[in-house]
Amino acid sequence: MVPIAVVGMACRFPVGPDGPSSFFEALLAGVDGVGPVPPSRFVTAEARAAFGAFLPDVRGFDAGFFRVPPAEAQRMDPQQRLLLELAWEALERALISPASLAGTATSVHVGISSSDYGRLQSSVPGANDAYAMTGGARSIAANRLSYALDLRGPSLAVDTACSSSLVALHLGCQALETGEADVALAGGVNLLLAEAISAGMARLGALSPTGRVRAFDAKGDGYVRGEGAGVVVLKRLDDALAAEDPIVAVIVGSAVNQDGRTNGLTAPSRQAQEAVIRAAWRRGAVDPATVAFVEAHGTGTLLGDPIEARALGATYGAQRQAPLWLGAVKTNVGHLEAAAGIAGFIKAALALQRRVLPPNLHFQTPNPHVDLQTLRLAVPTAATPLPGDGVLRAAVSSFGFGGTNAHVVLEAPPVRRARTPRSPAPTELLLTSGRDLPSAR
Repeated sequence: MVPIAVVGMACRFPVGPDGPSSFFEALLAGVDGVGPVPPSRFVTAEARAAFGAFLPDVRGFDAGFFRVPPAEAQRMDPQQRLLLELAWEALERALISPASLAGTATSVHVGISSSDYGRLQSSVPGANDAYAMTGGARSIAANRLSYALDLRGPSLAVDTACSSSLVALHLGCQALETGEADVALAGGVNLLLAEAISAGMARLGALSPTGRVRAFDAKGDGYVRGEGAGVVVLKRLDDALAAEDPIVAVIVGSAVNQDGRTNGLTAPSRQAQEAVIRAAWRRGAVDPATVAFVEAHGTGTLLGDPIEARALGATYGAQRQAPLWLGAVKTNVGHLEAAAGIAGFIKAALALQRRVLPPNLHFQTPNPHVDLQTLRLAVPTAATPLPGDGVLRAAVSSFGFGGTNAHVVLEAPPVRRARTPRSPAPTELLLTSGRDLPSAR
């Protein structure tokens, strides 16, 4: 695989919602973003009985900055609005003027699986105007970015459920490898705007009744739904080095596969998980012993956690001296579904950059079906320093509930003198005033 540099990142998550640095500081501090459903969201008692991890503001959007007419902006899914903001921020952090990409082979790959806003609009008389179709369509989540920035590379919305954004990241790397793109934007988004899915999951018993994600713990009793979004800017490593770009991390291997036929459509496959991990190694010629930690899928379920832990033990744990650390950002922000993979990836990239792994929350007693010692695995319960010498690598797993699996291996950036950041021109600053458009309610 051609090494791919991550040159910019932007995110909004339930903890540290001001961007990557505040997100990582919140993780190091052990902040738990899970809480009761905000009064402005769901109506029925059944849906409101569930817990969740919510963003503080999904209404705000500076439509004028992005040259979106107010009437069109009101019909736009807030997920599209959020992606526009984050794509712009990520490019600025990459020291790339968004205007400079107009007409270029820049690709967009967005993981998205919910369309709550479109369903809400369809139930409002008179809401199905000329902008409703584009405003509510999932495909437009990627196309909107390409249109706004005049990008000419591939533009794809990816829906593989919980693995959507990590699959989108994999496809972004492929576009760079094949030459279809010279710059790629990849990420995912998930907002909880309608109550039907939360109510349904509560009825199925999939959601944690205690409102905590206890990854790999004996008390794991389900997951908590969460919302947020993240976008990263990717370039081929050689191109990034030549341009003296600020490199956050380097992707050295990635792979995607499918469970095939299991005990049920939503039942995970240990064999498929092992296969996708090894495929990512092969593509990057990665020695698994050099991987310090894996940001696991880690849903905190009695079925999923043992299968994932055994797959990691069979692959990374074999012939290992030091145990493999298991990260689980879901313990902080809940399960972000289509955006879960990008949340884990951004956490992993920042952990490599700072050489410290944040703690997992709510871990006390290992799941009785997971022998961590035999599998050579360990769960961090405090901020844990990572090796300071040699190549430092991490990996991220994301599994879709329909069976699509993704695994990405990344490493700390090469040590070199960073370029002096330029001051953005006034027109490139992301405005924060006037963010008062109507929400989905």
